[in-house]
Amino acid sequence: MVASASSFGTLPRPNGTPPPPEPIQSPPGYTFPRQNLKRRLTQPGKVPLVLVACGSFSPVTTLHLRMFELAEKYVKQSDPGFEIVGNYMSPCSDAYQKASLAPAHHRIQMCSLAVDTDSKATITIDPWETVRLDDSGKPLYSPTVDVLRHFDHEINNVLGGIETVDGTFTPARIMLLIGADLAATMADPKIWDPADIDVLLGHYGAFVVERPAQCNIEDAIRPLEKYKHNIWVVPTILNEVSSTRVRAQIQNGERVEDIPDSVYKYIKLHRLYQKEPTANGRPIELTNGN
Repeated sequence: MVASASSFGTLPRPNGTPPPPEPIQSPPGYTFPRQNLKRRLTQPGKVPLVLVACGSFSPVTTLHLRMFELAEKYVKQSDPGFEIVGNYMSPCSDAYQKASLAPAHHRIQMCSLAVDTDSKATITIDPWETVRLDDSGKPLYSPTVDVLRHFDHEINNVLGGIETVDGTFTPARIMLLIGADLAATMADPKIWDPADIDVLLGHYGAFVVERPAQCNIEDAIRPLEKYKHNIWVVPTILNEVSSTRVRAQIQNGERVEDIPDSVYKYIKLHRLYQKEPTANGRPIELTNGN
């Protein structure tokens, strides 16, 4: 029988859990942002937790910020044994080559504006994915599994973990923060490499935020039954916010309420996600701000 959502994230790690991945190195000149990382636990007996949200953030929306708030609320109210010490957003590289993808420097700036103008936000923007280059100097795509390996290395290897209340240091748990609609794709080998999922969910784990307007949470996590010891389901309110919807509203000249005002002003200033006529009169989507 398939376990209910409430029983996920409650079981010990099985013997078949993959070993920790090898650390992944950062490019020259990169410095890991740790200004909001809590270096010491405030509660005894808790496991330090770092949540990482990966994505294009093109543009960042209020829901992206809200997901971290919901996770914080869930941890405080449900007490799954964690203390959140870090919240990170990791915008993807320009190598992702999605048609609606604004250049990385714009996406980083929009994320920074969104976080800086949100008094509740304790989120840090990590540009690591966007500054990685291949041997020819072109943007390098980073699979999600490499992103978590990066955080694992920087926090647990370079920084030495998180200090506990008794003065000893312990490794932080690094986990994905994702929506249920993304979780619903993780069992599809055409989208995700099963070996990567074994590491992402088998070794690291995920906090999955319900998105009832997009999918049923039970249907989303049912194919991930083997990883239920490492999945925590975060309740949410009904929402239909998405970057796709925001881009469409901007292109259609509609009022946009699902992004921070500072981000909306930035988009208008740099003319991101606009449509303009081409030489043959057909509209195209502008994402480079030129």
